[in-house]
Amino acid sequence: ADGKMKEKYTYTYNRITSYGTWGDKVVTVSTGDSKITDEDQNVAQALLFNYLDATDGSQEEGTLLAENYLGNGEKVSWAGLVEANNKIYTSVIPMGMSKYGIKKWPEAVTDQELVTKTDGGSGSSAYTAGVIPSTQYPDNAYVAIYSGTNFNETPVIAKTDKIGYACGRMRSQYYQTIWAADNGDVYVFSPGYGRTAVSSSDLKKVTGQKPSGAMRIKAGATDFDPDYYVNFEEIGTKHPIFRCWHISEDYFLLQLYKKGAEDMISGGTSADVSELAVFKAEDQTIMPVTGLPADGKFGGEPYGEKGYAYMAVTVTTGENPAFYKIDAKTGKAVKGLTVEADAITTVGKMKYLSK
Repeated sequence: ADGKMKEKYTYTYNRITSYGTWGDKVVTVSTGDSKITDEDQNVAQALLFNYLDATDGSQEEGTLLAENYLGNGEKVSWAGLVEANNKIYTSVIPMGMSKYGIKKWPEAVTDQELVTKTDGGSGSSAYTAGVIPSTQYPDNAYVAIYSGTNFNETPVIAKTDKIGYACGRMRSQYYQTIWAADNGDVYVFSPGYGRTAVSSSDLKKVTGQKPSGAMRIKAGATDFDPDYYVNFEEIGTKHPIFRCWHISEDYFLLQLYKKGAEDMISGGTSADVSELAVFKAEDQTIMPVTGLPADGKFGGEPYGEKGYAYMAVTVTTGENPAFYKIDAKTGKAVKGLTVEADAITTVGKMKYLSK
């Protein structure tokens, strides 16, 4: 009531590669070692969950085998959780084969030349000898659909080969690119990152061909709508997406690669992702966002409701950062509250719960 925040719960969890909400629970997800090993002591990879109950602060953990999750021998990660139609939807990202997977499902190796001969890579792209470090299926998108109250059940897997896997990427962070419209239709957006898997003299990869696009799973359905497909590289500025968020109704805010697909493929983490646009999903149209400062930098999560997206913007001219209000129907951004701080990155809305 006095506008001041007080600490209520303290909790710990594993590193996060994805997160979301499920009812009153906050769910964090990461991929890591399980307690399962084979006779050669190869460790199976697992999806590691942490559930925090926002009503009483209780916490529980969960583990799910990430190996062969899709039945193709590959380990997986998840990108985003969408709660809609009394179900949970998550984008499943295939990530190649571990030593454990290759030994247990050798028939799943499509080409022995994909198996690494030596250690290599760096940072989040580091790999060891004897693995397949990137997916053999870059031009497929998978969505797991859960109907229960946790991830112990066997999900329904929706699959399409019209777009590549659905997530934004920044090093080891997997950004959510699946969202539900107000009518329950779930839209699945792909940047087309399969094209960035390029073979080198010492490492062969399967290079994807699919452009950045979107498909949908209609409310109540458990498979992709065969009549819906959008190629973002043929509409608007013809640029691939980096991230996206739901605003309201069937409007979505897109963050795009400003210099196009070639910059996405070759630019890596230094690629220019400063372009914003509004996508109306039913009409399959894109409108550029106007009115933002030319030197503005944005990042983190915007917040959308009632036809508007609110985004935190920091400028480099010495002025205080501010929130901007973007009209989904016109694409016009208007400056709102200014914040006395060096920078702001995220905007959200808190709900007051009476005692």
